[in-house]
Amino acid sequence: MIVIYFIISLVNVFLHIVRSILVIKSSKLIASLANCICYTFSAIVIKFIAEADLFIAIAVQATTNLIGCYLAMIFATGSYAKRKMNNGQYFPKTKRCFIQMIPFQK
Repeated sequence: MIVIYFIISLVNVFLHIVRSILVIKSSKLIASLANCICYTFSAIVIKFIAEADLFIAIAVQATTNLIGCYLAMIFATGSYAKRKMNNGQYFPKTKRCFIQMIPFQK
């Protein structure tokens, strides 16, 4: 039961990170579908939290948030290599990434 709860919670964190990126970077339809999927999946996680012991729920949520956020950001943004701009500042250059990151320039 705890293993299933851990996996479902990890997937939930991953979905919410991807949803956050999609809300900003994609169309209104995609953003609304991502919200629908995430919050529906969250209902499953809430059901598992209600059935679990308090300390187990805290441990699983903390662990899955740390691991899931890290893995989702690696998947979403890809690996980075630094490139130097003309003015001497560095900005990330993406390699094989899911979402194209655009550096902010003043």
